[in-house]
Amino acid sequence: MKLGAFQRVSLSTTVAIYLLIVLGGIVTSTGSQLACPDWPLCNGQIIPTFTPQVVIEYTHRLWTLVVTALVIATAVFAWRRYHWSNRITKFATLTLVLLWGQVILGMATVDSGALPSVVTSHLALATLVFASALMTSVTSMQPLARSA
Repeated sequence: MKLGAFQRVSLSTTVAIYLLIVLGGIVTSTGSQLACPDWPLCNGQIIPTFTPQVVIEYTHRLWTLVVTALVIATAVFAWRRYHWSNRITKFATLTLVLLWGQVILGMATVDSGALPSVVTSHLALATLVFASALMTSVTSMQPLARSA
């Protein structure tokens, strides 16, 4: 099956979200979640002094920017190509909305000092963001997806 432009963007978005979740797991498992104790800055700087833990946390934050750009691109592409009545557009829009909630929870995770309930909520919502992006990709690869 040859993938079209939308399918490639959507699949790239899904993979990027998965990698972001993996990076988040690395942040937590290495105890790096408070290496940047402020948000959106890191130790009061846009580009902080790097220590191993700061590199881990900061990489997670930078990858979030890549994911955000891809999620926005996927949603805009869906709105232009499939219009609102299509399931693909609805899933792409849901992914965008969930991602904004995820960014807010990421900020809350930092502001709470990585309170376990907030960290768990952050992971739970990340799973929903991934599921929605995956549904966007899978739905776009179904035959006759344009007319669905």
